[in-house]
Amino acid sequence: MLYSLQSGSRPPAAEAMQQHPTARRFALLGIVAVALAAPAQPIEAQPPVVTRVHGIATGIAACWRPPHDDDQVTVRLSFTRDGAVIGEPRIVFVRSRGGGADDSRLANSMLAAIRDCTPLNFSARLGSAIAGQVLDIRFIGRNRATIVAPP
Repeated sequence: MLYSLQSGSRPPAAEAMQQHPTARRFALLGIVAVALAAPAQPIEAQPPVVTRVHGIATGIAACWRPPHDDDQVTVRLSFTRDGAVIGEPRIVFVRSRGGGADDSRLANSMLAAIRDCTPLNFSARLGSAIAGQVLDIRFIGRNRATIVAPP
């Protein structure tokens, strides 16, 4: 037998639930129990809002894994107002404690950090001030990073 919502007739189970509020409560409790038992979906954490120019260097340094603690890299890049890198970042200086043989590995580690950590979450004010500006950022290990004024 077909039941139509338009004709006003209800299926027998719906009528039974209307007549027995206890059955309706148990059904609702069952739905809530299933919802609470379901594994929670992880919420992706929003990256912190970058409000100052120095936060750009700090954000990238947080992702960088240099081969040695005192390795040095200077990278030239620019950003959109939304925090994405414009074009390809350019490594302009590299000095690895491991010597010249490690320089390319060091440069690649910096490029990987930029690729993995951008776009940065710029505030609207910083985004409009920094968009399109060429920046040189000097990194000395993971703990020291400075913005060298535009070249």
